Amino acid sequence: MIVSFLLRFPGLETWGLKNKAAVKEAWGLCVSLQAEKEGLDDRKDPFSSLFPGEDDDQRHGSQSPSVAAQQGGYEIPARLRTLHNLVIQYASQGRYEVAVPLCKQALEDLEKSSGHSHPDVATMLNILALVYRDQNKYKEATDLLNDALDIREQTLGGEHPAVAATLNNLAVLYGKRGKYTEAEPLCKRALEIREKVLGTNHPDVAKQLNNLALLCQNQGKFEEVEQYYQRALHIYQTRLGPDDPNVAKTKNNLANAYLKQGKYQQAEELYKEILSSHDLELATRRGGKGLACLPACLPLS
Repeated sequence: MIVSFLLRFPGLETWGLKNKAAVKEAWGLCVSLQAEKEGLDDRKDPFSSLFPGEDDDQRHGSQSPSVAAQQGGYEIPARLRTLHNLVIQYASQGRYEVAVPLCKQALEDLEKSSGHSHPDVATMLNILALVYRDQNKYKEATDLLNDALDIREQTLGGEHPAVAATLNNLAVLYGKRGKYTEAEPLCKRALEIREKVLGTNHPDVAKQLNNLALLCQNQGKFEEVEQYYQRALHIYQTRLGPDDPNVAKTKNNLANAYLKQGKYQQAEELYKEILSSHDLELATRRGGKGLACLPACLPLS
């Protein structure tokens, strides 16, 4: 989509969007690409928590009617998803002089067309806040996220997945600033919403548990840390399977928590499990080369 976007608007790369007219034209193109965006396959997205109900490591495609219904009937417009992908592209290149004005122009247009208190405006505020967060502009990002949270609570209700997404973004932001006591209740509320809407064994719940565990770890609450990581690990293993990458990531997180407590044996066991799984995965990709001892030790059936 990004390649298609740039091919259809070649001036974007060279002008850097310094010209306001160019910004408006780029935003207008996002609107015109809505139908095309709806046909795209899901793809991973590092800003996953931005879009409610699709998670992060993240798979953003068109929302099905069932997902939209689950989210209270609100569906993020495809043009905002297209813009989101474009902003990610520029932010990943460190080209904030392009990403920021594009976000601001889109926000201005949305406020003119829909009014400030609209869910789409809240989505745009989230996008701009995450760009500011990447620039370490934490105050600006915090103000935008609090504004987005107010809009989403008023328009979608306090238990909507979009509210949980913004709460999570705020918690992460506070965590980056070392404000763990302020971040923890936000993360817990996001967890409660996801559990109620998605069920207690949903992978997105496991993701929220990982975030909560990290916040507690930075406060030295290791008993809670272990509980959160172990629960997240159980969810990932039962719902996504033992070979899912999130299983290894959560095991690694839990092992690090054990190390900080001096529980070296427990940490060692987890690290061995991670390495064993990694070696087996490599062997599978190589067609079994390098693990000749494994089939030799297995009886023929």
